[in-house]
Amino acid sequence: MISFSFGQDALPIAEDFGYADGSLVGNGNWANHSGTAGDLLVASGAVVVQHGTPSEDANLPFVPVIGGDLYYGIDFSVTASGAITTGDEEYFAHFKDSGFGFRGRLDVVEGGGGGDYTVGISSSTSTAQAIWGTDLTFGVTYRAIVRYNQDTGTAQLWIDAASSGDTSISGTADGATAIESFALRQSDSNENETVTVDNLRLATTFSGATLSTNDFNTKKFSVYPNPTVNGVVNIVSSNSSVGNLNIAVYDVLGKLVINTKMNSSILDVSHLTPGVYVMNITQGNARATKKLVVK
Repeated sequence: MISFSFGQDALPIAEDFGYADGSLVGNGNWANHSGTAGDLLVASGAVVVQHGTPSEDANLPFVPVIGGDLYYGIDFSVTASGAITTGDEEYFAHFKDSGFGFRGRLDVVEGGGGGDYTVGISSSTSTAQAIWGTDLTFGVTYRAIVRYNQDTGTAQLWIDAASSGDTSISGTADGATAIESFALRQSDSNENETVTVDNLRLATTFSGATLSTNDFNTKKFSVYPNPTVNGVVNIVSSNSSVGNLNIAVYDVLGKLVINTKMNSSILDVSHLTPGVYVMNITQGNARATKKLVVK
């Protein structure tokens, strides 16, 4: 986790939202710029963006870069109680200039091929100017990378891309401006979907907005439910053919409380005191560290 101080952080920036549950603003360098202070929340190490009653919008300022490209990358997932409705295009992440100019807006959009939803990008408008051609699924995590060019005023979007040469969509060039912060936005919408955001990267290059090797290793493993339910947690590898999982769990004082080799996906944590733990997962050459919340 990078330590932020107001107005002093230069790109690249990594923000993993490893804060206590509660208000995002008041942690690091996050600041409110509209809405009800304190209702943009962190939960289990990620930000929960509500398109419903909560209204707070918050931004993370950085040392401005004169001209050229800026990128943000985020992991996001969307859930909703019903279908995203026609025209219900809600932007939830964007760059921000010194005022209220919002650029590179990432929208939730109605699906076009029978899926739950899709996403769109706008260079400057409040609804998407270009829409991702593939539908996405509620509850699944995707990585979005957005580029905004401060000279042309054009935004570009990739989903789960390995390189800048992969498929992307672009908004319309409009009103180039200098960027000073990244922002998350909550608002009302027809469906009031919920967007979970994690692993923010801010950079001047595409590669700087992707996840590091260690972060990619982290994505090889799924840990759920987290917080735990009924004293067990599932740990699933994306490559089960590699072999057993080695699991080490530490409490907040650094004491090793679990050290085991697993050949099934279920880990018994019923003997642990409710609280926050650090879990190290190893499988072959892949290693990951995850926060585990025991309730």
